[in-house]
Amino acid sequence: MRFDMIANFSPGETIPWTRALEMTIEQCKMGEQAGVTTAWFTEHHFAHNGYMNAPPNPIQMGTHVAAHCPNLRVGTAPIVLPDWHPLRVAEDVAMLDNMTMGRVDFGVAKGINERATIQFNADADRRDNGKVMRLFHESLDIILKAWTHEAFTHKGEFYQFPVPGWKETNSFFKPLDARYHAEDGAYKAMYVHPRPYTGNPQYAHPPVWLMSNSPPAFEQAGDKGWGVISMSSGPKHTLSCWEPYRQARSKREGREVALGEGVGVCIAFYVGETMAEAVATIRPSINAYYEFLGGTRPAGEWTKHGYLDIGEAMSEEDEAMDWFDFLNKRGIIVVGDADYVADQLALKQASFNLDHVMLMQQYTGVAYTKILASWERLFAQVMPRFGTQPRAQQGDQKHA
Repeated sequence: MRFDMIANFSPGETIPWTRALEMTIEQCKMGEQAGVTTAWFTEHHFAHNGYMNAPPNPIQMGTHVAAHCPNLRVGTAPIVLPDWHPLRVAEDVAMLDNMTMGRVDFGVAKGINERATIQFNADADRRDNGKVMRLFHESLDIILKAWTHEAFTHKGEFYQFPVPGWKETNSFFKPLDARYHAEDGAYKAMYVHPRPYTGNPQYAHPPVWLMSNSPPAFEQAGDKGWGVISMSSGPKHTLSCWEPYRQARSKREGREVALGEGVGVCIAFYVGETMAEAVATIRPSINAYYEFLGGTRPAGEWTKHGYLDIGEAMSEEDEAMDWFDFLNKRGIIVVGDADYVADQLALKQASFNLDHVMLMQQYTGVAYTKILASWERLFAQVMPRFGTQPRAQQGDQKHA
């Protein structure tokens, strides 16, 4: 099984970022030594109360961690593309790819409805979801074209590159390169640098990962040869996403892609000293966290009903449960002692061929010493039951 990690720590209060960086490096070094494949970094902004103590720039965070952990891949989980200028993303991620000699996993998403979105880009207002989705797809298209075309042009709904109207008058550039300039000096195509790392000729750019729980996104990713990582959900819902992905990628590659290949699941976990200690430690935080998540979706998608599996009805017992019992009962979160956590992961592996997990511990009100102890138990007592996947060290996507 491929084990990835999110090393954020959310204490629920503002702490100095120097300390937050120390905590992140400490966790990542532990993961690197244990055989974790990728450390992923999320993107959050304007958290005045410290609730989501995550970096505002996952690319910059990946640069810092990669310098301290030379055998660890670094990933963006995700870059919220509508809030970024796509050419900046293309440049910055390619630069990181060169700095790490090909150790980057490029995760992207549209983002959810929250206060940060329109602070960066008026077109990124999630209250017009259709528009933002078009902006997301156009931005990703621009980035991939910039990485794979030496003479890059684009004209879409939101962006046009090169921006028309510029003529080169600087004599230093003469004679003008016909790939990039017309005879009168008009700028007609662009060279975006740096190019992604070229040490592995199989990969034209860093592996692309969509962060989504939507079957259409999985089908699109399979058709493009990208990966997808979803948030943990019921097995039937997971399979409803994975099967379209498998079929689309099989058609693209002309081979029978195995169920679970190219996809992963992000799971909130905690490995306690005992079952009782784990439940007592994490229950309050899970209840608070999922109340917070529910508030980010005004349509109510993230109420308890949103976590029911396909064909599953809400029972009176479910209604009476708190969030912790409701989610742990279904394996959507995995909280318990080492044997329980290992058994739950093995069950998922046996049930629907789960072979790639991204594990996170974003628990407010939990002491950092407990977070570290949970990682230690995961690395020492859970991961050895599964082993790691050497192929994941170089990614598993091939691009023309």
